[in-house]
Amino acid sequence: MLGRALAVATLALAVFAVPASAAIAPDSAQSPNAEEIRTAYWVMLAVALVIGVALLAGLLTATRRFRARGEAREPRRLTAGRGVVGRVGAALGALAVAIFVFGVVMTGDAREAEADESAESLDIDVIGQQWLWRFEYPDSQSETIATVFSYTELVVPVDTTINLSFDSTDVLHRWFIPALGGQVEAVPGEVVETSFRADEEGVYEGQSTQFSGTAYPAMRASVRVVSQDEYEEYVAGLAEDLAAAQEDVALQAAEEAAAEEGAE
Repeated sequence: MLGRALAVATLALAVFAVPASAAIAPDSAQSPNAEEIRTAYWVMLAVALVIGVALLAGLLTATRRFRARGEAREPRRLTAGRGVVGRVGAALGALAVAIFVFGVVMTGDAREAEADESAESLDIDVIGQQWLWRFEYPDSQSETIATVFSYTELVVPVDTTINLSFDSTDVLHRWFIPALGGQVEAVPGEVVETSFRADEEGVYEGQSTQFSGTAYPAMRASVRVVSQDEYEEYVAGLAEDLAAAQEDVALQAAEEAAAEEGAE
C-alpha cells in the first residue's frame, strides 16, 4: 500500500506541478561567474536528489522486508554486521569533505572573472548606504567634476572585465545580481572586491539581500550592459549633468550670499 501511495503521489506531482525548469532553475547566466554558480547549483541538486532517493529506497525496502506479516508473528529485527556503521560513517564523511572542497573551489571561481587577455578591464567603486547603491566611475575627463557617479543603476561595457570594490557608509549591505555573479557584502570600513564580465548587452536586475533597516525592500540595483561607445557617451553625459548641477548650486549659493549682504 505504501508503495502504491508513493507512486500515485509522484504521478500527481508530475501531472499537476509546474515544469521543473520553471520551478527550480536559477536565472540564466550572462557572465562566467554566474555560470560557475549555475554549475554548482545543478551539481549539488543532483547530489541531494541521489541521497534523497537512496534514503527513500532504503526506507521502503526496510519497511517492506521487515514488516509484520500477520497478527501472530513479530516483525523481523533489522541488524547490521560488524563494522557497517563505521563504513557508512566513513563514506558520508568522505562525501561531506568532497562537497566542502567543491564548494570552496566553485566559490573562488564565481567571485573572480575568468582571465581573458583580450578583454579590457574597468575599476568601479560601489558604495552601499541606506537605502541605495552609489557607483563611482573612473577616468573623469571633466575639469570641474572629480568623481563621476550614478545611483541605483550601474552602466558597464559588454565583454569587459568589471572590477568592483565594495564599501558601506553605515551598516552591512549585500549586493546580488543573479545573472552576473554571486552575493557580495558591503561592510563599513572594509573594502570587498569582486569582478564579472558580461557577455551580452541588456539590463540585469538585482537587490540587496541583507536587511539594513526600515526601507530595505526599496534597495534595488540593476546593471545595464551596453557597447563601449554607449558606455563612454553615458559617462560623458553624467559628467556634464553633474557639472551643470554643481554650477547651479554655486550660482544659487552666490545669489543667497549677495541677498544676505544686501539685507544687512
